[in-house]
Amino acid sequence: MITIHMTPTKIRERLEETEDRVDTEEFVAALEYVRDDGRRRRR
Repeated sequence: MITIHMTPTKIRERLEETEDRVDTEEFVAALEYVRDDGRRRRR
């Protein structure tokens, strides 16, 4: 389970445990995109 308090590094570590069933770089990039988009909308 991924919680709101996890850092990108911690998420990468957890995803590595999936044994390549998930592209970790794409997943983290998607999370960063969503985070950045949310920051832009709050202004």
